Amino acid sequence: MSEIGLIGKKIGMTREFYKTGQSVPVTVLKVEKGRVVQLINKDQRGYDAIQLGFGKIKNSKLSKAMKGYFSKRNTEAKRTLKEFRVKNLEEYKEGNEFGIEIFKDIKFLDVKSKTIGKGFAGAMKRHNFGGLRASHGVSISHRAHGSTGQKPRPWKSIQG
Repeated sequence: MSEIGLIGKKIGMTREFYKTGQSVPVTVLKVEKGRVVQLINKDQRGYDAIQLGFGKIKNSKLSKAMKGYFSKRNTEAKRTLKEFRVKNLEEYKEGNEFGIEIFKDIKFLDVKSKTIGKGFAGAMKRHNFGGLRASHGVSISHRAHGSTGQKPRPWKSIQG
């Protein structure tokens, strides 16, 4: 059953302690159950796969095409649809739900992540600069980077 995966959201960071007292940083994930929305066989697309749906979404947020897609399959609407290729389609049925119990016998997991965009970052956030003083002639540019060093100048060769 390790052919399929789940989608989670990072909640935060914390730490766990070994019995020896060593602290280990860990990432806390919120993992929702995935529901099988569609079974895809080789006749349809040339490969065997299952399509899992994750997350709840209101019907008012769906397009007309997606409303029809979910009503045709007699399932509730899902926010994210993800395909996972499988070797044997007989193990799965439409409507089955999978949670973290599918990883109970697995010691290590491969995890992929996507970072959300942070927009334009100034010098203080991006490069950890300290910024300028809050008084003594500094106005409007407290979070500006100021000088970042001297520019290189070529030495003039003195011929004479």
